[in-house]
Amino acid sequence: MYKLSKLFTLAAAIFALLAVHSLSAQEAKSKTMPKVIYKVEPQYTAEAKAAKVAGTVALRAMVDEQGNAQDIQVAKSLDQGLDQKAIEALKQWRFVPGMVDGKISAVSVTIEVNFKLQ
Repeated sequence: MYKLSKLFTLAAAIFALLAVHSLSAQEAKSKTMPKVIYKVEPQYTAEAKAAKVAGTVALRAMVDEQGNAQDIQVAKSLDQGLDQKAIEALKQWRFVPGMVDGKISAVSVTIEVNFKLQ
C-alpha cells in the first residue's frame, strides 16, 4: 500500500509539472513582443572614446502600453558612462506596444545597445 501511495504522489507531481509547462507554452503563444519603430543611437563619452571602449550594454526595461521604455536597468555593463548613455538613448526609443492575450499590455524586454568606434 505504501508503494502505491508513493507512485500516486510521483504521478501527481509529474502531472503538475506537465500542467505548468503547458500553461507556460500557452502564455508564450499569446504574448507579442514590442517592436522598435524609432531608435536613437547612443552617444560616446569622451573618456570611453579616448580609451577606445567598444561593445554592448544589455538593458532590461518594461515597454508600457504607450510604447515607451520604463524602469530601465543595466543587465550587462560595459562602462559606467556608456551604460548611462545607453539608458538615455533607450528612453528616446519608441515601440509598437506588446500584447498579451490580444490586448495591448506592458511587456518586459531585454535590449542590447551597441557602441562601435568609427
